[in-house]
Amino acid sequence: MQIRLLNETEAETIHREQMTRDFPEAELKPFSAVRGLMRRGLYEPLALYEDGHLVCYAWQTVLPDCDTALLDYFAVLPELRGKGTGTRALRALAGYYAPRRRTLLIECEHPAEAPDPAEAKRRIGFYLRAGARATAMEGRVFGVRYQIYALPCGGDERDDVLRRDLETLYRAMVPEPYYRGNVIFYGG
Repeated sequence: MQIRLLNETEAETIHREQMTRDFPEAELKPFSAVRGLMRRGLYEPLALYEDGHLVCYAWQTVLPDCDTALLDYFAVLPELRGKGTGTRALRALAGYYAPRRRTLLIECEHPAEAPDPAEAKRRIGFYLRAGARATAMEGRVFGVRYQIYALPCGGDERDDVLRRDLETLYRAMVPEPYYRGNVIFYGG
C-alpha cells in the first residue's frame, strides 16, 4: 500500500467528493478549518493507494513535538469495505508513522450512546483486529461520548501519557472558548 501526503487542492477534492458521503455533516470539519490546520503544520491528510488507485484516506492531527498523532478521519472507499482493505490501511499507517510517532490515537463512539450501537461495536472490533488496544480513557467532545484506542506505531505509551497528548492535540485543534466545556477526557 502506498501512502501519500495530500496538498491542499488534493485534500479539498477528497473532502468534497468522498468525505461528504462518508461522514455525517455534523462530524465533518469545514475545509477552511482543515486548511488552517494544514498551513500551521498540525494536520496530515493522507491518501492510501493500491495499484495506483485510491482505496482509503486517513487524516491525522499531529504536533511537531508530540509522539502521538490523532486519527481524525478514516474511511475506505465504499466498494472496498469488508474486504480487508481497512485493516491493511491501518497497519500501513502504523508503519508510516513508526519513524516519528509512537502511537496513533483512535476515537470511537461509545456503543452505549451511539446512534447505531451495533455499528459502533463493529467499528471497535475492526480497530482491535487491526492491532489497536483499548485504553482506559474516554472522552466527550461536543456532546459525543468516545472510547479511546491506541494503535502502536514506533512503540506505545502509558495511558496517562496518551491522555496528556490527546488533550494537547485537541487544544491545538479546538481554540478557546470552544475547548472549555466541550472537550473533556477522563481515565488514563
